[in-house]
Amino acid sequence: MRWPWPLLILFLLNACGAVPVTGPGAGSRSAYEARAESISGVMAWSLVGRISLDDGDAGGSGKLQWVVEADHSRMDFHGAMGRGAWRLEIDPEGAVLELADGSIHSEADVDELVQRQAGWPVPVQALQWWVRGLAAPGPVDAQQLDAASRLAGLSQFGWQIEFDRYVADTGFALPTRLDVRKNNYRVKLAISQWRMSGDDARSD
Repeated sequence: MRWPWPLLILFLLNACGAVPVTGPGAGSRSAYEARAESISGVMAWSLVGRISLDDGDAGGSGKLQWVVEADHSRMDFHGAMGRGAWRLEIDPEGAVLELADGSIHSEADVDELVQRQAGWPVPVQALQWWVRGLAAPGPVDAQQLDAASRLAGLSQFGWQIEFDRYVADTGFALPTRLDVRKNNYRVKLAISQWRMSGDDARSD
């Protein structure tokens, strides 16, 4: 479920309070926090790109469209040649996953739903933050900031996240590439379009 955004901002900023920070931007925590608060306040955003998932034995990739509004989130995936399509919708009542065969699955918690259906822990809740170049609410093990006080690396919830190629076409500096790893599990995102708060989508 989604938390009220002011609480999420509070947890996000508190989570950054005593976290090891390395890199050229280590002295610019306040700039990162200001950026995090600004981006977190945008209630409507969307992206288009490609996602690949790999558990060390099997995996897949395809086109992803992710649309987030104040109280609703929808992810649409289409694999190569139209195979493996699915839609994941999240609102305050829980999460619903619709597969290409028409089957529908639901759960109160989106991460539990994806774990049950995919067989491994895709961190959807945290990805909603990581994809925007932010730490998710909760404990943070380590952060690496770049010279512009943006996240270059993050260690959170046992996952290692690398951020690359930030663009600011929407008025916010947002990453276009993420590499998310935990043991043999890996999620990669290559984002071609960002839209923030109803602005026109722009391509990298």
